[in-house]
Amino acid sequence: MALQAAGFLRRLGYDSRAHVDGDYELICPLVARDAGLGEIGRMGLLMTPRLGPRVRIAVVTTEALLPIDERRPDPTAIEFCRVCKKCVECCPARAIPDGDRRDVDGVKKWSIDPDACYRYWCACGTDCGRCLAVCPYGHPDNFLHNSIRRLIRRSFFAVRLAARVDDFLYGKKPKPKPAPEWMRN
Repeated sequence: MALQAAGFLRRLGYDSRAHVDGDYELICPLVARDAGLGEIGRMGLLMTPRLGPRVRIAVVTTEALLPIDERRPDPTAIEFCRVCKKCVECCPARAIPDGDRRDVDGVKKWSIDPDACYRYWCACGTDCGRCLAVCPYGHPDNFLHNSIRRLIRRSFFAVRLAARVDDFLYGKKPKPKPAPEWMRN
C-alpha cells in the first residue's frame, strides 16, 4: 500500500518515497507515534489502541501539502506497559528492560538491548516474537478484548486489574504454542 501511495503521489507530480520493511530511511514506529497511531511500548514497538503491537508499519514521505493533525498522546498504553511487564518476564534474550522509562536522546522511553535480541535471533535461527505473542494489549480484535481495551482507557485501576486478570486467564509466562503439524515432520 505504501508503494502504491508513493507511486500515486509521484504521478501527481510530488516527490514521494515509500519506507517499507528492509528499505527504511527513518524509524517507522517513531513516525507512527508522532502521527498519533499509538505509543512506543516497553518492547520498543508501536502499541496501537486496537491491535497492540501486532501491526506492520510503512511510511510515505512526500513533498505534497497534506493536512496536519495534532498528536494526542495515549497514556493508557504507557501505563499498561509500566504495570504489565509480561514481555520482560517472557523474553528469552532478557533484552527488554524491567525498570521505568528513561530519557534517551531527549525522548522518554524504554530501551531494549538490541544486541541481546539479535544474538538470540541468530542463535535460534529466526526472529523470536515472544514479546508479541504474550502481550495482553495484542489479544485478538474481538468484542471481549476490545471491551477490556476500552475499559482500561477509562481507568488506571482497570489497567492494573486487566494485567492481573490476563495473568490468571493466560498465565504469567504463557507457554509457546506448539509448531504446526507441517513443521514437525
